[in-house]
Amino acid sequence: MTIIQFLTRLIRGKPQTNSLILQLPVEIIVKILALLPFHSQLLVYQTCRPLRVITYEYFLTGKGNVTDLARATREDKLLYLTPLARSLPDRWVCVNCCKLHQIDKWDTPLHDTFCYLFCQDGMDTTEGYRVSRVGWPHYYPNHRHVELTLKYTRMEDIKRRHQKYLRRLLTPHHGPIMGYFDVAKGISGRISVYPKVVNERYLLLSIFTYVEGETKVSRQSIKFLEICSHISDQEICNIAYGWEKNINEAFETALSANNTQKFFSCGLCGTDYSIQASPERFVICVWQDFGPEGTIHDVDWRAMVCENGLVHHEPGSVRKLYGPHVHSGETY
Repeated sequence: MTIIQFLTRLIRGKPQTNSLILQLPVEIIVKILALLPFHSQLLVYQTCRPLRVITYEYFLTGKGNVTDLARATREDKLLYLTPLARSLPDRWVCVNCCKLHQIDKWDTPLHDTFCYLFCQDGMDTTEGYRVSRVGWPHYYPNHRHVELTLKYTRMEDIKRRHQKYLRRLLTPHHGPIMGYFDVAKGISGRISVYPKVVNERYLLLSIFTYVEGETKVSRQSIKFLEICSHISDQEICNIAYGWEKNINEAFETALSANNTQKFFSCGLCGTDYSIQASPERFVICVWQDFGPEGTIHDVDWRAMVCENGLVHHEPGSVRKLYGPHVHSGETY
């Protein structure tokens, strides 16, 4: 029995189709669908009426709305919703409640995220997920900011309001270093952050500049610094992974290089960084690759947020992918 014959028994009238897969016997189509993961079956359910009938009849019978299926895991829902959101410029996938939310044009990494969320906590910090704190609290790119930036860059025909929103998402930030990244008295600190999309990947360049004032700049004058989720003063993730290298070792190398820019790399995520140090000025540049469009379960994102996904990249490859950058806002 072909799918046409199958549908004829279910509905009156014979649907017309030129799709080759729909010419296959129903039994073969069912076997093909049975090989797909559950979230892919949900996507097939959305394609056309013939496949919708087959998918529902053989896999989803009695379950009602497919987006609310009891057997759908959190990851299933995210993997199902993410492809749907790719073509919807006004929607983003909420990690917390696994729903599509309306965008807010003022919701960017530069603003207080809590002002723009429709659920209590739509950020990516639920269940152990968090972004790298590079730039935080000055610049905080959550997963939705990364996905919206990549989506708008990919989409050619977007409305003017979406173009304006994309410009906001890609706007560089310059500001004083404060909060957790505070410096000792007598030292001036400034941060500049430059988001960029290259080869459909979200890249971020963060530049920390420390300049002498009443006192000379030293490693001790920087109270806290985090290069990525694996390299920081506290080394929380380093202990878990048994990776002992920290930022202090890199500073020792840079200080002995007589104000020459020295390059380093994280071996656990897509992060390259450099340090140029002298008693008068420290300049720290951090290049990060957050990956292409996807969910929080993708390995690039999990590695960046200090989860169990590890990305081993060629040292310097992220910096090379980002390309040359002319310093502007980070100078005094």
